[in-house]
Amino acid sequence: MRYINVLLILLITYTSTFSNHLVEEGTIIITIKNIENQGGIMMVAMFKEEDKFLKTPSFSQEIPLSTETEIEVIFENIPYRKYAVSIFHDLNENGDLDSNMIMIPKEPVGFSNDYFPKFGPPKFKNAAFELDQKEMRMIVNLKSY
Repeated sequence: MRYINVLLILLITYTSTFSNHLVEEGTIIITIKNIENQGGIMMVAMFKEEDKFLKTPSFSQEIPLSTETEIEVIFENIPYRKYAVSIFHDLNENGDLDSNMIMIPKEPVGFSNDYFPKFGPPKFKNAAFELDQKEMRMIVNLKSY
């Protein structure tokens, strides 16, 4: 009986250790270009769920800016799966994407796949990409409406 308990403990430990290594992770390097205004904060959010797109990011970073016209943002140890990235340049550093009365952003924005919607808010499916490699690079150009 004691021998079986020891075997069970070893099997559970091995299985747990092995399954932790099955989750593949990668690094996403985002080059943000076309930064026209000095100062403020670059707000970078990555979403893994369509229903939480633009609401609750899975990963995010806030990068203070001074005189940069281009920056690189790195997300490490990100599990392989589908994501979409949303970026905005928070010019007045209030933590919100400012918009006019009809909800058109007043601050520069950008999305993965360098997607820029012509009408209405962006859709997850248009900005979505699959992380399936150890290192993925993308370019996002900021644009203003």
